[in-house]
Amino acid sequence: MTVRSRLVGWALFLVVAAGGIAFAAVLAYAVVSALKPPGEVLSVPLRWWPSQVDWHNFALPFLETPFARYYTNSVFVGVVVTLLNVLTCTLAGYSFSKFSYPGRNVAFVIVLATLMVPLEVIYVPLYSLVYDLGWVNSFAGLIVPAGTSAFGIFLMRQSIDAVPDELLEAARLDGAGVLVSLGRIVVPLVRGPMAALALFIFMMNWDSHLWPLLVASDDEHRTLPVGLAAMQANNLGAAGVPMMMAAAVLAMAPTVLLFLSLQRRFVEGVAMSAGIR
Repeated sequence: MTVRSRLVGWALFLVVAAGGIAFAAVLAYAVVSALKPPGEVLSVPLRWWPSQVDWHNFALPFLETPFARYYTNSVFVGVVVTLLNVLTCTLAGYSFSKFSYPGRNVAFVIVLATLMVPLEVIYVPLYSLVYDLGWVNSFAGLIVPAGTSAFGIFLMRQSIDAVPDELLEAARLDGAGVLVSLGRIVVPLVRGPMAALALFIFMMNWDSHLWPLLVASDDEHRTLPVGLAAMQANNLGAAGVPMMMAAAVLAMAPTVLLFLSLQRRFVEGVAMSAGIR
């Protein structure tokens, strides 16, 4: 390794470390602010550590707002959408990868082309369709439009491409059907990409704001991003800041814990999909 390559490596490390420290500082400030009494949040000069730790701030969102309902809605919608995406994207990827039929490549190109269309462009016709179906202010309107994704289909197709055809042919000769081969051979070999897809979809859905804002205007169906925005609008001044920070930390916790628990699978899945051995 040359001196120049070492310097480049250290420079990249310092840049990444600085970015990590910056993000960690923001997270730490949110957690500390959630523990402060209301009068210390916006005090000048800034105090990093509270004079008195107030754990009651984490109970306030549940006591003063429908935060528990928002949380339950987000968990329910996120889990169902994730399961639907894993199922539909795996089936579609299996079809595009291991079956030959007229129009297969054209259909796959069309799926990839949808990645270039911003979601905001289709929200108006999609909302019109959801409205005509009577799915406004319902979980169906939040779940069904997000039930599959072009990125997920692409990810699973690339991953299933790495499964040797000889294994599927041997299973077919043994009398295994299409779904049996998928469940017993393909799925165990692509668990990493499936975990990566599940993590990506859950985090994306958990943070989704615009579409839930359009189709869910009542507290019975609001998800966390929309609920947090409504809570922020109703809490003015410094008194509501610790409660909002506590609510934000609670909303962030599931995605952080999920990523920490699945990060190895996530890296394996992305590496496998990219063809890295």
